[in-house]
Amino acid sequence: MLSWDQVERTIARSRSATAARSSLANPAARLLREFERHHRLAVIGVPGDAPDVAARLLGYVIEPAYRRACTLMIAADLDEDAFLARATAPDPGWGHPWVAERLAHRLARYHDATWITVPPPCPRWRRWLAVLSPRGDGAPASGSRLDPQQAAAVRAGDGVVQVIAPAGSGKTTVLVARVGELLRRGTPAGEILCTTFNRDARVEIAARLARAGIVGVEVRSFHGLGHRILREEGRLRPTIGELDEAAWARLLARSPANTSGETDLDVAAAREVITDYKLAVMITPDEALAAAATDGQRWRARLYGAYERHLARIRRHDFDDLVAVAVGLLRSDRDVRRRWQDRFSRVLVDEYQDIEPAQARLVGLLAAPQDSLFCVGDEDQCIYAWRRAAVQRVIELDQVYPGLQRYPLIRNYRCGRRITTASRRLIRHNRQRFRKPLRAGARHRGRIVVHRVRDRREGGALAARLLHGSPPEAGVVLARTSSLLAEVAAEARATAADQPALATVHAAKGREWDHVVIHGADAGRFPHARAAVDDAGLEDERRLFYVALTRARERLDIICTRGRESRFVDEAGLRTW
Repeated sequence: MLSWDQVERTIARSRSATAARSSLANPAARLLREFERHHRLAVIGVPGDAPDVAARLLGYVIEPAYRRACTLMIAADLDEDAFLARATAPDPGWGHPWVAERLAHRLARYHDATWITVPPPCPRWRRWLAVLSPRGDGAPASGSRLDPQQAAAVRAGDGVVQVIAPAGSGKTTVLVARVGELLRRGTPAGEILCTTFNRDARVEIAARLARAGIVGVEVRSFHGLGHRILREEGRLRPTIGELDEAAWARLLARSPANTSGETDLDVAAAREVITDYKLAVMITPDEALAAAATDGQRWRARLYGAYERHLARIRRHDFDDLVAVAVGLLRSDRDVRRRWQDRFSRVLVDEYQDIEPAQARLVGLLAAPQDSLFCVGDEDQCIYAWRRAAVQRVIELDQVYPGLQRYPLIRNYRCGRRITTASRRLIRHNRQRFRKPLRAGARHRGRIVVHRVRDRREGGALAARLLHGSPPEAGVVLARTSSLLAEVAAEARATAADQPALATVHAAKGREWDHVVIHGADAGRFPHARAAVDDAGLEDERRLFYVALTRARERLDIICTRGRESRFVDEAGLRTW
C-alpha cells in the first residue's frame, strides 16, 4: 500500500533530475521497483482536483503497474468519469488531450472489475512470469547472436523503451532484431513503423530488414511519413519545394517595414526564422503574432504570415511543412489522429538524438495512446544543435514517460581498442550525459598518430599525403569546417597527391572508414572559437570531436599546429603521442 504523498515525493525527486546525470537509472527507479517487487498494490489518497494529477497518476502509477502486469487499486476522491472529465483540456505543447486519451486507453484495457475481492496468494514463480511477459507482448524468443546488452534491449517488455547506443555499438542491428522480436510476439508487420532522420538511414534500415527476411514493415523518414499522412488525408498541395532566392527577395521587399531597429534579415536568416516557428515553437502565424512582445517579434510574425499566404497562393508546401502540417493535422483532428494511431501499434525511432521538437511530437502522437515506443540514440552523438536537436531530449525522456525502461549498449565493435579508449577519455569530460561504460568490442588494437605541424599549409599537405593512393571508401579527411577542407584540396593539386575524400564532421555522422585523418585540431578551430563561447557550446564541440574519432575503424591521424593543439587532444589522453 502506497500513499499518494509517498508517490508525490518520488515525483518531486524525479522532476528535479537534470541533464547532468550520474547514472543511467530512471529517476523514478525507487517507485518503479515497488511495481516489480509486489504483484498487488494499492495507491490511496489520490486527490482528484490537484493540478496535473492525471498526468502524474498515468506516468508514475498506472503505466508502470500495467506494463508489469500488477493488480492495482486506486483510491481517489473522484469517480472515474469525473476524473477523466477534468483531464480533457488540451495539454500544453500537444494541442490536444494527450494525457486524457492515453489514460482512457489504459483504463479501458486495464479496468477489469468494479467490485474488489481479495485474491488468493500469488506464487513467486507466477509473479516472475508476469514480469517476464508484460502486457501487450508474448513470450520472448530464446537464442541469438546478440551480446548480453543488445539482447536485453531487444527482449525488453512493451511500453516506452530507450536504448542508449554509443558509436559502433550495433544500434541498427538492435532495431532490426527488435522488429523481429515484435513479429515473433504476434504483432502484424503492417502495424510496425520504423522512422529515422534522413533518407540514407531509411534505406539502410529497409535493406537490413530485407536481408533478415522481414517484409511488410513501414520504414519512413520523418519527412516521408509526414508526406504520406498528408497525401492519404487529402491535405497535400500539388507542389513541394523551397522558394528560390529571387522569390524570397521579393517576399522580403514586400513585407511590412521593420520598425524594430534591428538589422533586416537576409534570405538565409529569414528561412531560419520561419523554420523555427514551424518546427521548434510549432505555432501558426496568428499565434506567433498574438505571442509577440516586441516590435522585432511582431515583424517576424508578420513575415511568417506573408510567407504562409504566399505558399497557399501558389499551392506549395515547403519541406518543413511535411512534418509541421502533419503534426498540426494530428493535433487538431481527433478522427485523423485516431486513424493513424490505430494503424501503428508499435513505433520504433532510430537516431533519436538527431530529432527536433516537431519530429519528437510526431512520434509521440503516433505512438499514443498505447505508447509502445522504442527509441534508439546516443546523447554523446547529439551534434545538430543548430538544427534544433537537443541532448536534453534524450536524457530527459524519462520526464515525458516516467515509466520508461532504459537499456545501454556498452561495446564499440567498430573502432580499434585504442580509438575506443581515446574517445571514452574525451567524452567523459562532458557533464550533460549519462555516465555509462564504453568498452572496446573489436579485437584489433587500432592505431592513433598525432602530428604537430608548423602551419596550416604544411598540415593540408600532410593530410593529402597520408591518404595518397587510398580509395575514397577506405579513407577520409575530416575537419570542423569546409574552409579547412579547402586547404587540403589546394595542397593536394599543388603537391600532385591524389585528391582525398573530404567531409565535414557533421556530414560524416553515420558513416565509417578504415582510415580517418582529422585536419585542423587546433584551439580556435576545433573547438571552434565562435561555438565554444560557454559550457554548453564547448560540450557541443566535444561531442563533435567524439564523433570524428569514432568514424575510424583501423587508423586515426590527428593533425594540429605545434603550440596550438586542441584541448580535445589532451582530454583524449593523446598529449604525449
